[in-house]
Amino acid sequence: MSFDFKNLRPDSNSDSKDHEFTQAVIKGLSEERKRLPSWLIFDDRGSEIFEEIVGLKNYHPAVCEFEIFHTHKQTIAELIFDEALQIIDLGSGDARKTRVLLEHLVENELQIHYIPIDISAGAVKNLVTLLESKFGNTSLAVTGIASEYFQGLEAVPREQFKRNFVFFLGSTIGNQDYPAAGKFLRRLWESLNDGDYVMIGFDLMKNPKLLYRAYNDPEGVFQKFNLHLLDRINQELGANFIKSNYVQEGHYNEQSHAVESHVYSTEDQTVKMPALGKEFHFKAWEGMQTEHSYKYTMPEIEALAQNNGFEIVEHLFDSKKFFVDSIWKVKK
Repeated sequence: MSFDFKNLRPDSNSDSKDHEFTQAVIKGLSEERKRLPSWLIFDDRGSEIFEEIVGLKNYHPAVCEFEIFHTHKQTIAELIFDEALQIIDLGSGDARKTRVLLEHLVENELQIHYIPIDISAGAVKNLVTLLESKFGNTSLAVTGIASEYFQGLEAVPREQFKRNFVFFLGSTIGNQDYPAAGKFLRRLWESLNDGDYVMIGFDLMKNPKLLYRAYNDPEGVFQKFNLHLLDRINQELGANFIKSNYVQEGHYNEQSHAVESHVYSTEDQTVKMPALGKEFHFKAWEGMQTEHSYKYTMPEIEALAQNNGFEIVEHLFDSKKFFVDSIWKVKK
């Protein structure tokens, strides 16, 4: 079968890419409480560091979702048995969880077209190469797309296959607050056909001490990930962030129901961006929010489905019920 790669990302010298990055940084650093969106971290190197996070033993969203895929792969297969299917994996990364299911589906000789979509061109290209080496002589076809989510969905071929099954795993939906998640899901619903499926990973509310351990690893990978944002700003905008002058910590905010990662300035300092004629002052121990991971209750999850045009098919839990992959069907 075919193994293809499409890069829809702007060139590294693209004016549109530069403008988007620049505006996000200036806006975030100009706020009274500094806050930068986490997508700024995700160049190829940022994606590599995030895959290190996925491998941490205390990072329960990944540990629990691996368990779900191993335990419930037959349940998922039975949903789609006898259907020509496209699996569209939004934010695929290295797809280590999805590969568990792909192997099971291929063993059952199902006709699958797998379409990983990720902002990191390097991650998608490497994944396509890996899948070709593993599944090159099987019925699996792969089209990797490097793009934003909805740009990638628009590029997905629709005429050959009857059913789409969209994966949005890893509690990525938690990177948005609850209202924004609803808007995202409504847009996703609009992009799909009646009868298509989605499977979305939600990290559930749990003991805040468990959440603290998950986002503050002793190995320092979360800190490395968040401080990579400073490297990116230095590289893209000619800033003079001194990374050793900052530390990272994640904590649960009971008001937002999210684990929030903050980068703290360890001293009074000014960051300059000469090319933009900008400078930004940090007081000693001033924080800058860099990540936001919302934690859900089951009533919230079910309301998100019902309010945005989906019918709940099944909830798949890990053994501790720390995490759920919720399968929905598009109703139009």
